[in-house]
Amino acid sequence: MRVIRILKRESPFLVAREVWWRVRREWNKSRLLGRLEHLRHVKFRAVPYYNPDLQTLSEESLALIVAFADEIRAGRYPFLGYGTAELGTRPKWNLDFLSGTEWPYVRCECRECIRHDGSDVKVPFELSRLQFLPILAKAHVLTGDESYRDTAKELLTHWIQSNPASVGVNWTVAMEAALRAMSICFLLNLLSPLRPEEQPWLATVTRSLAQHLLYIEANIEFSHLLTSNHYLSDIVGLYCLSLFLDGEGMAARRREYRQRIEAEMAQQVYEDGGDYEASTGYQVLVTQLFTTALLLMRSESSAPAAPAFADRLKMMFQFLGTVANTRGQLPHVGDCDDGRTELLVDDLQQMIHCPVAERNSQRVSRLLGLGQRLFGVGTGPGDHAAWHGFTDATRIPFSDCRLDPSSASSPIKVLPNSGIGVLKHGSAELLFFAIPNGILGKGSHTHNDKLSFVLRVGGQEVLCDSGTGCYTKDIATRNRFRSTAAHNTLMIDGMEQNRIDASPQGLFILGNEAAVSSIEAGRETQGWFLRASHSGYRSLGVTHTRTVRAVHGECAFIVEDQLRGDGVHDFELNLQLALNRNAQLAAAENGILCRILGDPQVQLAIAGPAGLQGAIEPSLISSTYGATVPAIKVRIWGRAIVPARITTHISWVDSNSLTRNQFKSADENRISEAVAQGGSQA
Repeated sequence: MRVIRILKRESPFLVAREVWWRVRREWNKSRLLGRLEHLRHVKFRAVPYYNPDLQTLSEESLALIVAFADEIRAGRYPFLGYGTAELGTRPKWNLDFLSGTEWPYVRCECRECIRHDGSDVKVPFELSRLQFLPILAKAHVLTGDESYRDTAKELLTHWIQSNPASVGVNWTVAMEAALRAMSICFLLNLLSPLRPEEQPWLATVTRSLAQHLLYIEANIEFSHLLTSNHYLSDIVGLYCLSLFLDGEGMAARRREYRQRIEAEMAQQVYEDGGDYEASTGYQVLVTQLFTTALLLMRSESSAPAAPAFADRLKMMFQFLGTVANTRGQLPHVGDCDDGRTELLVDDLQQMIHCPVAERNSQRVSRLLGLGQRLFGVGTGPGDHAAWHGFTDATRIPFSDCRLDPSSASSPIKVLPNSGIGVLKHGSAELLFFAIPNGILGKGSHTHNDKLSFVLRVGGQEVLCDSGTGCYTKDIATRNRFRSTAAHNTLMIDGMEQNRIDASPQGLFILGNEAAVSSIEAGRETQGWFLRASHSGYRSLGVTHTRTVRAVHGECAFIVEDQLRGDGVHDFELNLQLALNRNAQLAAAENGILCRILGDPQVQLAIAGPAGLQGAIEPSLISSTYGATVPAIKVRIWGRAIVPARITTHISWVDSNSLTRNQFKSADENRISEAVAQGGSQA
């Protein structure tokens, strides 16, 4: 088990603390029912989380909010990966509407809800986060239409009546309760001030919020061994609840949970702004969670956020800006389940106007826009920021918005703690990943993507990460998407970089064999380069080192894979093509040519040991959780006497570049040069 594996790495003192904590938490759970039944008087407390400046809200944003609210009002519920579900105005909150599976209304633990029968417990979880409620309230604020207000109130009333506290699938994970509670608080903020005739409804909702607080506290996902986005969600939710509720102990809770949030910023976020769970999807969620906390702190005018907290959050936004393309889309790296604290206008736009196959949950331009208006880093539309009263001229007053002046002139940017390098060259950029295993090797959202890369040309992905697929719905799909073969890297002797446990208990377990080196960056005679190694094949006696170079004077990158060690080994290089891309393969002397079709056209020339073989094979891409789309990948394989070298020359046609015939000839020459320089030997 994962816990036993982690315990073996820890000191006896820390293990003892963990055991004591778990005993104490079980005791807290046993007292929960009594505390829920004897809730002391708690009142709703108006908190100015939103401070909308509607004059700066774009017409597009207004139209999308109203269109999304219209769908909910009609009983249709849009989701990024699931499409739009016709659930009516009194939905079954315990239903996986994709598989038809229902969970009974009984007290249970989350592990009991994972059935391994094709159902996905995340479906009712997503619905019951109630993140459509603030959108309904925003539509009411924008239009004055009472039906949006009434729909929100009726749906929330129905949820409370259908889901008694601590009973059923939607009361099995503290994180889910925390995200839901924040949605309810945000709804109340937008509907405030509540009218006299709404006071009985407010009393019911306030009692439910107090029940959420007690439930999260009794089931908080803390551990002395590791903390993750789950625990962070818990404490941000508790901080939010303690602000929106007034009663005994709330002031002390505000202080405590605020301190915990600031501590987690130092614990979970590297100095370069990267979340330590090794995932760009969770980078978005964690950035949103900390931003929500910052905005809640802002509502406490007497106590602004600590400068260290705000500065690290600024670095998180700078991280997003570093890896995003010009339209605010991040590459998929590691797990991504589309988690949000609040829905973004980017999400609404895709759910309203884009087919599921064309959606991408990493389009977060409005989140980047909020970061720009908070800290002056990055760029993006201000629609989300407008709801908090931020414009281009408003910033958090204590933040230092100065950027490193050298970053603008260099074609290389490196996030050294996160293990990500970006190499720009002409109209192209190559994102190189030497990401440490998540949570110091204890994490559950890492993929076997060591030394993988993503290629963009003209801002569009040409070679991409394959995504996530699903979690518990299907074991084979889950493991396929996090395997080495699903990433643009080298696999040796069919071995995974980190061990994958294929049992039902292993869905969130990955080995910790592949330690990565720091990314080396600089300039050599051939051009700017990034270089790193990993030890995932140590048991085979092989070390994999990858160098990526921008070729001076050409529209080209070179990816050089060096295998050090000894013996004869099979190798396999997989290259995942982005959506709607196709390819053609052709044999060339001493290598393989691959033309990736589309605009712009990209060509690969792969050279290596004699006998190199290649094929174009069907694949899958998942750019939103729960949806997979057919795609293709290029697979190159062979056998090598180690030490060995495999070289991939990547070139593209810019408007002032080579003609297509010259394009092909240049790469054929490149193969010959690579072989002449010792392509089969390091």
